[in-house]
Amino acid sequence: MTNREFRSPSLPARKRNLFAHVVEHLGSQVVGGTFKPGDTLPNEAELGRTLGASRSVVREAVKSLAAKGLLELRTRIGTRVLPPENWNLLDSDVLGWRYASMPRMQFFRELFEIRGMIEPEAAALAAQRATDSDLTAISEAYDEMEQAERSTDAAIDADIRFHRAILAGGKNDLLLQMAALISAGLLVSFRISNQSFDVFLPLHKRVMDAIRARDANGASRAMVQLLAETRAFLEKELAGAARKEQLLARTRQVIEEELSRER
Repeated sequence: MTNREFRSPSLPARKRNLFAHVVEHLGSQVVGGTFKPGDTLPNEAELGRTLGASRSVVREAVKSLAAKGLLELRTRIGTRVLPPENWNLLDSDVLGWRYASMPRMQFFRELFEIRGMIEPEAAALAAQRATDSDLTAISEAYDEMEQAERSTDAAIDADIRFHRAILAGGKNDLLLQMAALISAGLLVSFRISNQSFDVFLPLHKRVMDAIRARDANGASRAMVQLLAETRAFLEKELAGAARKEQLLARTRQVIEEELSRER
């Protein structure tokens, strides 16, 4: 999952990459558990020496992570790590760090549970409220999904735009805040198996057709079916991958045991 580079007008261009590196390093350590909730971070000077950054860059990075809910800045006490319930889990960076630190199946299931709560209703609202330009955006994204080569960035980009266009068609600003979450779910799904892209393309069309027909109930049902069948397919893929890993590990163990006997 790619993380967006933070761009702040207060930082010179030459410092942006270093700033992004410090944010990435500290953020992933907090989310990954290197720094535990309640821990106090080393001071700016110490962090700067460790990360090869100036105190001003470290200070701005810490402020960025505080804005994401990971850290709390306290005068004369220091910077304290906050527990996960304070984290902004809709932030694309935080989502990326969680994906890197969590078991894939757990992260996958969390995302699909939330998608199942949000996207069927979003599809129903889009059927009721989408403008002509919204419908065009949905259709164009679907057309690009049909034309894209399945294992390319163009394919997943089109899929993300399809689902984002449905959220936009619901005409509810809070729904748009879910876009990063939905995108993360699609990226994770694509990484598990891009075969699902082909298998479930017709179900995407069913969602689109129901929205275009202004059939709110039909759009909701089609989205429920799309999510349920995609989830079931990908869970099988994950289970199969886990079995392969176990088999490979056992094979390596047997080979090592045989080699040790020969020695």
